Amino acid sequence: MKKRFQPRDPRSLALRFHTQTAGCSLTAQQPYNNVVRVALQALAAVLGGTQSLHTNSFDET
Repeated sequence: MKKRFQPRDPRSLALRFHTQTAGCSLTAQQPYNNVVRVALQALAAVLGGTQSLHTNSFDET
């Protein structure tokens, strides 16, 4: 990217991404397990370097 487009602002070379936890992995029958599922998904996103994170709620299923 740097060689091909020669950006003037070095901030434009930064990779930025948004992450949302997976609502399809949550179950209506076990809402307290959803808390743990979302926490693990959020931890993985943060450790992966996300700049923006949206988590699903306790009873979103």
